[in-house]
Amino acid sequence: MPLNANYGGVLQAYALQRIVRDLGFRPVTDTSRPKPMLKRLRWRLLRHPYRWVRLSMPARADWDWRSWRLVTAPLRVFVARNMKTGSFMEAAGTRRGRARLARRFRTFVVGSDQVWRAAYADIPAQFLDVLEPIEGDRPRRISFAASFGVDDIAEYSDDDRSRAAALIRRFDAVSVREESGVRICHDEFGVRAERHLDPTMLLSAEHYRELVSRTAVDATPAAGRLLIYRLDANDDVSRVERVLGERLGLPSLELLAPWPPSYLAYVSNPAEFVRPSIAYWLASVASAGFVVTDSFHGCAYSILFNRPFVVYANAERGATRFDSLLEVFGLEHHRVGADSPLIDERVFAPDWTRVNRVLDTERVRGLSYLRANL
Repeated sequence: MPLNANYGGVLQAYALQRIVRDLGFRPVTDTSRPKPMLKRLRWRLLRHPYRWVRLSMPARADWDWRSWRLVTAPLRVFVARNMKTGSFMEAAGTRRGRARLARRFRTFVVGSDQVWRAAYADIPAQFLDVLEPIEGDRPRRISFAASFGVDDIAEYSDDDRSRAAALIRRFDAVSVREESGVRICHDEFGVRAERHLDPTMLLSAEHYRELVSRTAVDATPAAGRLLIYRLDANDDVSRVERVLGERLGLPSLELLAPWPPSYLAYVSNPAEFVRPSIAYWLASVASAGFVVTDSFHGCAYSILFNRPFVVYANAERGATRFDSLLEVFGLEHHRVGADSPLIDERVFAPDWTRVNRVLDTERVRGLSYLRANL
């Protein structure tokens, strides 16, 4: 998935690469967007001249893509400084390119996040169809905590279903992030899958705090505050935030700035739309007095940093992700929503000792799977 505008998406890619590296391998995260070579050539011929025209326009020109690039710059900076990346899959459209790919890499790992959700991803590409024409010994293929996002594959076309079923059977091992994913793999594709935590949770809280300490960011920006990390505003989320604010008596801190409606709006007041760096994002969750979020990774990091929290499960983005994660830790009562409007008193004093024991066990399982299958 693109590593540009999604904090959780960037962090799960970083975490998986770091874990694999710590296990003694030399990982590279591919950032290409696989497309047929002819389609890519046509896209470049048609789009690049237009881009140069836009770049030559005066700053007052209202190009939304300019503000998008500026707003998401902190995430791209983090990727550039902390990850090894490349666009190797794009070169696999030719026989020579495929041969080079097979020579350079012994194992291909798919995951995590919603890489197997048809609404977000190119399904054949995310099941490594590019490796199919490789001649001779094929590299190993595994997944780790790959997510379907939702509890079925109704979004798949008939062709997606048949291609995915054929391709996943060529994997040497399959790991998914949700229990519903285990069922989908069994019922839809006839393969056995293991469930593992999102890779962000395989790294320790101390690892992330060390990451923050290497920057100039304040380590406790949300201390004594109600941290709000909201992806989608709606009346139910606002109600939860209001109730918690009154219950806790804490000043609030909104972590995510609004998205600029246009480039003109951005240049008029860039400070209004500044998005935090990855380090500031991590430090905010780690130091929060209480977290309210509708984000999967906002929930995951609240657990990792042992911060009291509630999560509003965003059904459109995939509610099954929250259910599976909370169930692992026995924290189902931390979920709120239109169907469960009341806030359970237990959310204010979680049993972190029990939660951390589960986390230790899950880490051992995840790392054992990777050691055995890489």
